[in-house]
Amino acid sequence: MTIEPPSAAEEPSLPDEVWEQFANDSLRAIRASAPKEPSARARIVARRLREEDQRAAEAEPRGWRRRRRERPHTPSQAAAAWRPDNRPPRRPMSPSIRRLRALAGVLLVVAVVLVVLAPDRTWSWLTG
Repeated sequence: MTIEPPSAAEEPSLPDEVWEQFANDSLRAIRASAPKEPSARARIVARRLREEDQRAAEAEPRGWRRRRRERPHTPSQAAAAWRPDNRPPRRPMSPSIRRLRALAGVLLVVAVVLVVLAPDRTWSWLTG
C-alpha cells in the first residue's frame, strides 16, 4: 500500500498576508512570554540586601534564648533547609529536662494502657 503525496491542486493555499500575520503574532507572543533578566541595579540591590541579612544574622547573640530564625529567602535555601546534612546543631538538653520528658512519657504510656485495658473503669474514674 503506497501513499501518494497530495497534488498542488488539492493543497489549500493561504495568502501571504495571513502567513505574515501568523509570524508577527508568534514573535509577539514569544517576546511577551520570554523571561526577563533583572537589571544590573536590581542585582546589586539584591546582593546588598543578602549581605545585610547575613551581617545581621552574624551579629545576633548566640545565647540559649535566641529569637526564632526567619525563613530562608530563596527557594534553593528553603529546599536545602529540610535536608538532614544541613541541619543546624542543636543544644543538648539539660538532665532535668530529660528526666521530666522521660517521666511524662512513662505517664502517657501508663494512661494509654489503662484506657486500652479497661476503658469503662478509666471513664468512671475520670468522671467521678
